[in-house]
Amino acid sequence: MKSTEELLNLLQNLDIEEFKKSDSFSDISISSFLNELLQQKQLQAKDVIIKLNMERSYTYQILNGRRQPTRNFLIRMAFLCQLSVEETQKLLTVGNRPILYPRNRFDAAVLYCLQHQLSEEELNELLTDIGEDTLH
Repeated sequence: MKSTEELLNLLQNLDIEEFKKSDSFSDISISSFLNELLQQKQLQAKDVIIKLNMERSYTYQILNGRRQPTRNFLIRMAFLCQLSVEETQKLLTVGNRPILYPRNRFDAAVLYCLQHQLSEEELNELLTDIGEDTLH
């Protein structure tokens, strides 16, 4: 998969006919992205099920591409995998979910916890304290 910078350079040097034929812009599926992420973090589906207390069939449907994950599921995955803010934003983008927006109170709490490497439990406590719904 090409980086954003590589794609920008590629766009700069393409004429319109080459652009129409280019296959560098195909989207990666969220299931492929999640499976690759789990492999990088040396996690398995059972780890997601146990550590996030997820329903087994729901988790496998997401990882097999039969179901689209919710935004909260992706945020919970970011905490499980200890992703950075940038990695979390990419995960949300690939999943076709809104990225975290710091002017939104819920999103700001998530961003704060990601930046300070807090756990999902600590995030849920913070969300409760500020009157927002938790991730569960």
